[in-house]
Amino acid sequence: MKIKKLSKLFLEAIVNNSFVGTTIIDKDGYIIFRNKISEEISGIKNDDVLGKHFSVIPGKGELLEVLKTGIPKFGVLYKTIKSTNAVIHRFPLYDNHHEILGAMTIVTFKDAMEMEEILEKYNIVKGKLESYQQELRNLRSAKYSLDSIIGESDKILYTKKLIINCARVNSPVLITGDTGTGKELCAHAIHMASERRNGPFVKINCASIPHDLFESELFGYEPGAFTSAKTQKLGKFELANHGTIFLDEISCLPFEMQSKLLRVLQDNEIERIGGNKVIKINFRLITATNKDLGLLVRVNNFREDLYYRIGVFNLNIPSLRERKEDMPPLCDHFIKSFNEEFGLRILGIDEEVMNIFDNWHWPGNVRELKNVIERAVNFADSGMIRVENLPDYLSDNPKLKNPISENNLSINLLKEAKNGLERRLLESTLIELNWNKSKSARQIGISRPLLYALIKKYGLKG
Repeated sequence: MKIKKLSKLFLEAIVNNSFVGTTIIDKDGYIIFRNKISEEISGIKNDDVLGKHFSVIPGKGELLEVLKTGIPKFGVLYKTIKSTNAVIHRFPLYDNHHEILGAMTIVTFKDAMEMEEILEKYNIVKGKLESYQQELRNLRSAKYSLDSIIGESDKILYTKKLIINCARVNSPVLITGDTGTGKELCAHAIHMASERRNGPFVKINCASIPHDLFESELFGYEPGAFTSAKTQKLGKFELANHGTIFLDEISCLPFEMQSKLLRVLQDNEIERIGGNKVIKINFRLITATNKDLGLLVRVNNFREDLYYRIGVFNLNIPSLRERKEDMPPLCDHFIKSFNEEFGLRILGIDEEVMNIFDNWHWPGNVRELKNVIERAVNFADSGMIRVENLPDYLSDNPKLKNPISENNLSINLLKEAKNGLERRLLESTLIELNWNKSKSARQIGISRPLLYALIKKYGLKG
């Protein structure tokens, strides 16, 4: 009994010394408790209302409505008998059997101005949060579509067809190809052409993550999982839920992580580091590499079972040298893009530059071409990209300016035949006329200065 009295005293002390006004009514609507803050806020003395029906309190009787309906009301602005403003929260009280015992009012602010200030701050924070969430959605969304793949060559049209086929199902896709061919662009295009287009697109570059951070990046962690884990972090798999996860440079995935990735693909579930809850996930996996994964399997640097699991669809992107007919539309696309970005008015590319482009082997593929065009548009001052605007390795390369192609080979053979005939005619005439240069020039039908030049050119001596 003493404990009960002590508990009641403590309860009253807590409520009376709080900074909120509190009023409690029983299930019949009679006031059974009211603290001092309520008296100060309302201007109504507790002795005048305790034990009486709540309807004696001036107002609209919202607490009685809450008692009747069992529906709470929060953040209601209320004017007291002293015409001061208050913000009131009203809610029902239930016993352990969910039977209603009564209702309770809590006045959290003495003046509505406080609430308005907090609401204003809340709206500012809410606006920032929405902005950050939109930014996060943008970061997690795909940037490119099928239309972003420029070219009409047979090889690139076939690639686009394969992308559409890959997008129709959820099977894993392995994209292969040389550096700079556009593997990431194709991964974006697959995502945007699929039913997951409205979901997130999460990219991970396996070559840029330290080995000891791979697991936490992919699976996330719980607070306290390790020393620096102060808060919960979602892993990339969770962030990609209902979307696509793109693992670039998959050949750099540590061997110990390969078995864990395989298990995720088989079970469609993960556990955060330090957690004990199994989390179901639903994502589409796309991987990419410029390495020969088959060779890595043979030398035991890549799991064979994972290799077959991620390569249900294998999409090989052709190099730029395999589709040089796409060079003009690619150049036009990049020039237009950089004109818009930099506010330029570059009209096109000089024919001599295109000849150089045609004869270069483009080891860096489309990415290299884009970089060359970006440099050139910034140096071009005549509205056209010319040879002098190119990097030195292109502009100073004589093999590119006079390459030995099939057409050039024919021209070179014709020149050699002409030179041989010219030399023999000149030499036989000089010998016949006993090296008399005036007579020889007249007989051949050329001027004496040209005769001297040809003698010097062919190194003839009398």
